[in-house]
Amino acid sequence: MDLEAGTDDYGADQVIYSLAAAAEARDPYTEAHAQRVGQSARRIGARMGLSPGQQETLYRGGIIHDIGKIGIPDAILLKPGELDFEEQIKMHLHPVIGESIVAPLKSSADLRPMIRHHHERYDGTGYPDRLASDEIPLLARIVSVCDAYDALINDRPYRERLSQDEAFVILQSGAGRQWDPQIVKLVVDEARREAALVETSID
Repeated sequence: MDLEAGTDDYGADQVIYSLAAAAEARDPYTEAHAQRVGQSARRIGARMGLSPGQQETLYRGGIIHDIGKIGIPDAILLKPGELDFEEQIKMHLHPVIGESIVAPLKSSADLRPMIRHHHERYDGTGYPDRLASDEIPLLARIVSVCDAYDALINDRPYRERLSQDEAFVILQSGAGRQWDPQIVKLVVDEARREAALVETSID
């Protein structure tokens, strides 16, 4: 797909967002997931003192981080149980597929690392490149934790949503192994702050 042919960067952006929305729409369990990840990632970027430009990049990257799932068959994407080995291999291709989709877009240079690396693990056992610790781009590390937290507290084909406290336990147990511990702390703190604000507004 030549996103630059016959269109400007703004038009190409709209194509990218449309593809990301189409990928998400295939799975009723992930409705609005990408939007929430983008918003959460932007807030964490602000908490970390990142520039407004980096915060906006986080938002855009969060929205399109799973765009590569448009290349994954429904039988795998929507499977109600655990994936077998062969299915996992195919699912693990979605970050690479996503990167290739946005690669022709001139403005995608800052977005591609988030798309390709949001499933890397802090201990180096993730995919697709088995990067570890600070080798994983910072913005990808942020999107990774925000993505995981939102997935945990919402229904999925293979499980019901977890409570906020259950999600916190999983994130904190994976800090330093699956996710950047500093970012896990920020995401948990931010989620607790938001929950407290909601309780205050109800009272």
